[in-house]
Amino acid sequence: MADALAKYLSDNGNVEGEFLELLAFNEKMAELGRMAAGVVHELNTPLSVIVSATQMILREEELPEFVREMVERVNEEAHRLAELTKGVLSFARREGTERAEADANQVIGEVMTFLRFEARKRAVGVVEDLDFRLPFIAADANRVKQVIINLVMNALQAMGEGGTLFLRTVQESETAVTVQVADTGPGIPSAALDRIFTPFFTTKEPGEGTGLGLFITRKLMEGIGGTIAVASVVGEGTTFTLTFPVAE
Repeated sequence: MADALAKYLSDNGNVEGEFLELLAFNEKMAELGRMAAGVVHELNTPLSVIVSATQMILREEELPEFVREMVERVNEEAHRLAELTKGVLSFARREGTERAEADANQVIGEVMTFLRFEARKRAVGVVEDLDFRLPFIAADANRVKQVIINLVMNALQAMGEGGTLFLRTVQESETAVTVQVADTGPGIPSAALDRIFTPFFTTKEPGEGTGLGLFITRKLMEGIGGTIAVASVVGEGTTFTLTFPVAE
């Protein structure tokens, strides 16, 4: 694979710069993640103080009603921020690949903690149909996150403004769990479907994509021991189906 990629780059010098730029961008994102984790650690202390202080105030029996309502609101928002910081830490944490076991629903929840704002900004509705009786899947959680992020971002970009993003999980059999990421975007022409997992192939406008996202996604799924399939209808949308092996 490495030899084939090297040959491709040597035969197509114009894409080598894009490839190196992508690697540099990934390194910057990794550093940003480390910085974000440090900031979150610093935020946890004042958040704990706020939560404790509001709880003490709420124990007072003779609080004016409007004061109680305001303090309860502060307490609720502080708890919400505390949960968000937990999600950031979980997202930024790099776990070793030896822990090849993950909860697919939990991974989707962590991903959407961050991407739901992007969906709202684009006026995209999000519909989740998650089976919470799923067994754990035999995969590293960080790799699964990367796969789902790639697919969700592709879906949001494809829809532009408006539309609906669908996320679904189901246990297909005793040995397989399926995750679907679907959109109501413009769809992919049938002539392009066979090429979307090819390195540097993209249907986006020049400068908007390197054409490596779906290629990397497929390689990640192969490394996990799973599969990725796509179905699309022009004018109706696209569905990516991920199949993961169940953890023993």
